[in-house]
Amino acid sequence: MATILTPSFTRLSPHLGVEAHDFDLSRDLDQATKDAILDAWIDAGVVLFRGAGTSDEVQMRLSEVFGEMEPAATADMNRPDNPYLMTLSYDPADKSPRFAQHYNLGGIDRAGWLGWHWDQSFMPTIVRGAVFCMKEPSAEMGETGFIDAIAAYDRLSDEMKKRIEGLEVVYEFNPDMASGQYGFPENIRPLPRAGERKEPNYNFPPCVHPLVITQAETGRKVLKLSPMHSRYILGMDPAESHALLTELGAHICDERFAYWHKWEKDDMVVWDNWRVLHGAAGVPLHCKRLAQRTTIMGDYKVGRYLDANLDRDRKVKRIVD
Repeated sequence: MATILTPSFTRLSPHLGVEAHDFDLSRDLDQATKDAILDAWIDAGVVLFRGAGTSDEVQMRLSEVFGEMEPAATADMNRPDNPYLMTLSYDPADKSPRFAQHYNLGGIDRAGWLGWHWDQSFMPTIVRGAVFCMKEPSAEMGETGFIDAIAAYDRLSDEMKKRIEGLEVVYEFNPDMASGQYGFPENIRPLPRAGERKEPNYNFPPCVHPLVITQAETGRKVLKLSPMHSRYILGMDPAESHALLTELGAHICDERFAYWHKWEKDDMVVWDNWRVLHGAAGVPLHCKRLAQRTTIMGDYKVGRYLDANLDRDRKVKRIVD
């Protein structure tokens, strides 16, 4: 008699995340299976599926468990046959890469480095999450890191929790990773670009998000700080704002509490963008890497534009940061 395997989850790290075992994603999922996956995601923030399937249909089916998908507005990154599947790649042989800015960090020149952030912090409407599938892992490095902002809030002192309750942070889009973001490495250095390249012109006016939010499903508090695009605390003296964001940036970006995922071929990872910071270690410039991502639509309804005359629901281009 064949052994019937029961789907289950095991911890990915002491800090956050679970790995799903024995889920059959090759067929339609019943409601009980969807609920089990969603409950694990709410509880742990990150879920890894390894060996669950290799097809586009598997990734789409898994994505639909978490909500409605949206195409990336950067249409040239979307698959021609499926706008919901966005290709993220680095190839050292590509003479006109989509992302041309590389950095040196820790003595290594690398492509695709991203500091700690949550996606769309520079917009009032915040996507719910993403499913990232690794089609071709880098031969070296290439890890993706995750930090739980619920646990980061819990680690704050009671005095700090009282101090930041009700505060709001102003965010503004800034693609330069080496311009002194809170919590980012001080020794990061941008590399010279090869040739001239016209950058996209995005219209992202400053927006405002609470510094603390509550996870609706559990009532747990979240330290809702995205270091990459944060600028200042609304209404606070500039020097005091800078000091507080410096302290909170160092606190939330403390990599002792990070989980760094080492990718294997066809791994799929889904993370909760309202609760989990993520970052990318990047790859050495001689290494190729190919991944595919879906984006889960969402809006946690508490962000707004700094300019009260702007409609928070106005249609604008989104980008993946």
